[in-house]
Amino acid sequence: MYPSVYTKTLSSLNNAREKNDTCILFFSATGKDSIVLLHLLKDRFKTVVCCFLYIVDNLSFIENYLNWAKTFQNVIIEKYPHPILYNYKASGYFSTKAVKGIKKVSFNDIADILKKKYNTEVVIYGHKVSDSYIRRGMFAGAAKNEFHTQYNKYYPIVNWKNKDCIDYITLNKLPRPLKLGSKRPSSGVSFRKETILFIKEHYPQDYKKMCYEFNLLEVKYGKAE
Repeated sequence: MYPSVYTKTLSSLNNAREKNDTCILFFSATGKDSIVLLHLLKDRFKTVVCCFLYIVDNLSFIENYLNWAKTFQNVIIEKYPHPILYNYKASGYFSTKAVKGIKKVSFNDIADILKKKYNTEVVIYGHKVSDSYIRRGMFAGAAKNEFHTQYNKYYPIVNWKNKDCIDYITLNKLPRPLKLGSKRPSSGVSFRKETILFIKEHYPQDYKKMCYEFNLLEVKYGKAE
């Protein structure tokens, strides 16, 4: 990583800290970007609210990372259904179960709820321009800004590469990101074949929880052994 990239990240975080001593972090739990950001934020803010958005709640391999986050006394975990969950349930995606108690909300809706609850406007995301061509276009402005902000949202590691994140995690002896069968440096819960089969093999109890919520998974991939 170029020193200037890290310096601008710190400048962005310091700028955010001057606005409020509480920040909201959209936290994927198992991903490299979230792991890096939580480590950067925990010593700079009085309170870090980690917002985890689940597709299936209480999966053990996710809880392991959330429990790590909870080891920091100034970290609060907030869980909400992922906005995409409503679409999955409403369309019958891998499930014949009806939608129950799931409201159609957006990321901004969730952010607004948390901003009001914790009286802060500081919301932090782990998006990077190196993630994809789409991200490169979406966050070019944030990447060029001195404090890495866009639309009043903070993107402190927007100019980091995947290797920068892995190097930072290794250097600071942080939990390794979880791949879940993917070739990518880290990946979250998805319905990709390789991810489902990986969970089925290595986390059979979690696979059962997924099949309970999305009962057609078992039809396609079989029962957990």
